[in-house]
Amino acid sequence: MSTEAAPGFTWRPIDRSDLPAWLRLRQALEAVDNDGRPPSEAELAQRFTDSYVDMARGSMAAWDGERMVGHHWMKARTSAEPFHDFWQLGGVDPEYRGLGIGTRLLDWAEQAASLLHKERFPGAPLALMDSCSMDNATAVELFRAHGYEQVRWTHHMVVPELRAALAAMPASPAPAVVAFHAVSPERSEDARAVRNDSFRDHFGSTPATEETWAQFTGGPAFRAANSFIACERGEPLAIVLCEEFEAHQKITGQRDLYVSVVGTARAGRGRGIASALLAHTLRVAGEDGYDTTSLEVDASSPTGALGLYERLGYQPDKTYALQRKFVQAS
Repeated sequence: MSTEAAPGFTWRPIDRSDLPAWLRLRQALEAVDNDGRPPSEAELAQRFTDSYVDMARGSMAAWDGERMVGHHWMKARTSAEPFHDFWQLGGVDPEYRGLGIGTRLLDWAEQAASLLHKERFPGAPLALMDSCSMDNATAVELFRAHGYEQVRWTHHMVVPELRAALAAMPASPAPAVVAFHAVSPERSEDARAVRNDSFRDHFGSTPATEETWAQFTGGPAFRAANSFIACERGEPLAIVLCEEFEAHQKITGQRDLYVSVVGTARAGRGRGIASALLAHTLRVAGEDGYDTTSLEVDASSPTGALGLYERLGYQPDKTYALQRKFVQAS
């Protein structure tokens, strides 16, 4: 490991026994950065069962005694076309920023990703990917100083008063022969097929495999009863998949339905099916007692998704920059 420990800090990979300390760090980050998706311990524990995450070799934490003050972990992509982008996520306790912890974690990540990349896609180009809020000037500068380039931007959007938005929501009727169904286990494979077809031309997207799909739909945040698939005479055409992060409710006192996937298969595009399906999803969410709803949208989406979400009451909250750095695998 290239991280020469700063005085007073120790460095080691994140272990299952570190979950409470890791959760405390993430809560401290959320309290200042307000990214809107505070994790639970169960959600953090998922990293240890994800087949595309190697926590023993692909995670690192900085410690001040028994306190985790910085963390970093990475997730491999399922494909190397056109290159292998290794996603990484991390952060430094706000009380410990400016001490070089973030710099050391990014330096470590280049070496760790290089080794893990060679095991999966030897010879393929490698890029490290991360994102940060454009409001976080310190993080933006840290990535710039390490040679990262901003290549894409996403908007975090919210409906802060779901019930009020539902009252003002315009009618979004679906074609008469289109039916909406909850994403039950029997319809899960149809939903995966729609997801893969609808995101084939999306920036950075790779197909969801049976394994990664099972991990997503089997995760503690996934809400099958609030996720829907639209079918026309039995043919699956569109999906809206949702999650709920229970830690958000504990912090804010409000239930937020996070819309993680909205997709339309090519055969169903241009007919207003996704708009009608999302409106249906939000109405059910209102009936189920959700107070707010949120999602992320690519600022450069060619599908007109931003306009769709705005018509349904979503408002831009924050903008995030996707940061990318190509590195030479050693």
